[in-house]
Amino acid sequence: MKFKIINLSDGSQKDCSFQDLSKSLTPNCIILRVKEDGFESIGLVSHHTLVVFAVEFAHYALQNYTKKILPEAQTCIDLVYKWIKDQSSVSKEELSAAADAAASAASAAAYAASSAADAAAYAASAAYAAYAAIAAADAAGKNRLDEQNRQATFILNFFGAECDSVVCTT
Repeated sequence: MKFKIINLSDGSQKDCSFQDLSKSLTPNCIILRVKEDGFESIGLVSHHTLVVFAVEFAHYALQNYTKKILPEAQTCIDLVYKWIKDQSSVSKEELSAAADAAASAASAAAYAASSAADAAAYAASAAYAAYAAIAAADAAGKNRLDEQNRQATFILNFFGAECDSVVCTT
């Protein structure tokens, strides 16, 4: 399954596979599914939407790929969920501090804590979107491809496109 990502800010276009979907998204882009007779619009990705994806991937990685939950990473994730509900409830400084704390703790739980830090940093600044998806996939270790597929399925389902490993429909 192939996709085209169109960045509405600069007009750039990028082709990607199902497995690379989560790390190919940028703020203000449109996801198109490549079909035999053209393209099918999947959805518009905003900064807020990317934060939702980043924190979901981080939370999943922390719950499923680490032997213990790091309080710094969990605090970071909780803060991002709070930001998602109300962006004015958390300052950029709070998000950055939580990201720094989770990143410092990342050596113990490696990529899962790093993914949480990236999610918070992304909520504070638009520069970290793909990092959270990549770190979450890295946390999966030998199951990296399965995690990339899980992320792509989550994204498509978020936009109302039903998906399994073979066929996706809207």
